[in-house]
Amino acid sequence: MKKKLTPEDLQNNNEFELLAEVSHQKLREFVIEQIVEEKHIIRIYSVYQIVMVLLFTYLFTRSIVLAVKGYSEYLIAVGAALLFSFTLLIVIHELLHALAYLLTGARRVSFGLILKKFIFYALADRQVIASKAFHAVALAPFIVVKLITLVGFIQFYNNPPMYFFLSVMCLHSLFCAGDIAMLAFYNLHRGKEIYNFDNRSEGKTYFYTRIKK
Repeated sequence: MKKKLTPEDLQNNNEFELLAEVSHQKLREFVIEQIVEEKHIIRIYSVYQIVMVLLFTYLFTRSIVLAVKGYSEYLIAVGAALLFSFTLLIVIHELLHALAYLLTGARRVSFGLILKKFIFYALADRQVIASKAFHAVALAPFIVVKLITLVGFIQFYNNPPMYFFLSVMCLHSLFCAGDIAMLAFYNLHRGKEIYNFDNRSEGKTYFYTRIKK
């Protein structure tokens, strides 16, 4: 059975090289750096986000027009989506990250918050995460919320609840930008065997790669 790596294995073994040391207080700066440097994944996601923003603008505008005509339930649905997205959906998003961590074998999962920067994150303290597992953790909220909102769209097509589910889908795309930027970091270093771990007490995440011989 293959031995599970520990942070000490990465830090004290010359088989591994430090790629990045990211302070949780500077997560936004790290995300912006990946957005600037990486082009392929970021370009695709940027197009997706533009589509989502345009769709939400259409839903919001049309719901106002319908409200003027006496059909206020559509505007109520969009308003409910806004309220839900900036409250409960944030919690659900991070819980999905945490669940993905647990399913990939990580333990000591907890959450972080930088309120003044409106940054929320899940972490697995001193648990070494391989590349495939990290991709699963990063994409879990995007995939799960996307599937649920698509089911809601189909189930309530052309009815007021459809506006709720589509609006949540659009707004959630904004929450996933940081997750996609983290994957962009991996794409910048494609071909490398990358491992990372969080250190809650230090407030940092470390990324290491195995040195090819």
